Amino acid sequence: MLIIEGWVRFAPGELDKLTQVTAIMIAETLKEPGCLHYSFARDMVDPDLMRISERWDSQEALDAHSTAPHMAAFGAGLAQVERLGADLRLYSGDEIKRIM
Repeated sequence: MLIIEGWVRFAPGELDKLTQVTAIMIAETLKEPGCLHYSFARDMVDPDLMRISERWDSQEALDAHSTAPHMAAFGAGLAQVERLGADLRLYSGDEIKRIM
C-alpha cells in the first residue's frame, strides 16, 4: 500500500475558490481502480490549511491517477490561487491493525 499525507497552505481566502474543483477531484478519484482512500480537509484551527490523505493499492494505480483528466482540471484550479507552501510525502506501508 502507498500512503500520501501532507498539507497545502493557501493565502487567506484562496482555499474557498477551490471548493467546486476539489469536490469533483475527490468524487472522481474515489472511482479510480486502486484508490483505497482519498480526502482533503480544511484544518480545524487554520482555515487556510488543507490536509491531504490518500491510500493507493499500487504504484500503477497512483501513476494512472496522475494522468487522469480530473487531476489536470484540479491542477488548473490550483494554478489560479495563491499557495504559500506545501508538504506532501509518499510512504509505503502495510496495515498492521485497526486502532479505532
